Amino acid sequence: MKALIAPDKFKGTLTAAVVASIVSDALTRAGIDCEALPMADGGDGTLDTLLAHGYSARSVEAVDALGRPCSATVAWRGDEAVVELAQACGMSTVDDLPRDPWRASSLGLGLAARGAHEAGARTLVLALGGSASTDGGIGLLQGLGFEVRDRHGRPVSPDLTGLVAACTVTGQAPTGTWRVLVDVRNPLVGSAGAAAVFGPQKGLSERECRRASAAMCRWARVLERAFGVDVSALEGAGAAGGVAAAAAAALGAEVAMGADAIAGLIGLRQRMAGVDVVVTGEGSFDGQSDAGKAPGRVIELARELGKPCFVVAGTSDVDEARWRAMGVGAVVTCAQAAGSDSAARDDASYWLGVAARTFAERL
Repeated sequence: MKALIAPDKFKGTLTAAVVASIVSDALTRAGIDCEALPMADGGDGTLDTLLAHGYSARSVEAVDALGRPCSATVAWRGDEAVVELAQACGMSTVDDLPRDPWRASSLGLGLAARGAHEAGARTLVLALGGSASTDGGIGLLQGLGFEVRDRHGRPVSPDLTGLVAACTVTGQAPTGTWRVLVDVRNPLVGSAGAAAVFGPQKGLSERECRRASAAMCRWARVLERAFGVDVSALEGAGAAGGVAAAAAAALGAEVAMGADAIAGLIGLRQRMAGVDVVVTGEGSFDGQSDAGKAPGRVIELARELGKPCFVVAGTSDVDEARWRAMGVGAVVTCAQAAGSDSAARDDASYWLGVAARTFAERL
């Protein structure tokens, strides 16, 4: 029997490569031949996955989500550069500070992309998962040289405060081909929009989310007036607090599901075709897992190819009826093995090993 181990990261605890290694080791000890293929979906860990598949690393100057200078790593192959928002100015870059959703910005992404373009990149890919901001992409645009002004003609700040005041945007996209990789399908505005769904995760209160949602609606009209593109209902435009919307309108960027793009880059279908079973997983296997996340894409492809698929996760709130309907044969979690979520997180490597051995015995 041969198994393909294709997990995403366990966010905040283990990288996808470490997860794949631990699970592969447990199954190998049980006599199963394993191939490890760490996955990503455009969020944290995307660069690590690409760097393991033929891309090289270069450093550019940027700022973190709250404006502190930093260096960002960009993945290069030929004249293509991939900039990971999470690594440049995502939530993880400001973990040492209290959340400040009105000041958090995507400016660092714009500066990093601008640096990559000036270094010769002509195909620029922005991986948008793991953001800290709800700025509608104003930070991205300002970092690339666009000007965003209020009704008095004054420049606005590159954050949610600036988004509320924004009335005009002018500028020209740097030459080249632009793509954005997203890990959600949410539109920019409405009840499923960027602010309504993800604002609370970034520190906004219910009342603040309503104010931010109204600002997103106005911003969509500003973008349409400036660039002739209506992004208000574009699938995935709400990714990274609206960064995808700004990129689609101002840069002409294609919006693509990150999991699909990464799967293509690393040859997931071809590798899956040659195995008997597939194992995937992530830190939290939940209702979002089949809505654009990496494990959902692995499960979907396994179903298409008629391969049995199993999930090893940190935690899961997906009931058996749901995961069986998805095509999953079993779900094993670290929380089950450890007795609680907190215990599992305290020693994630150990409990993942225990969970993987449990799964290996079943397999």
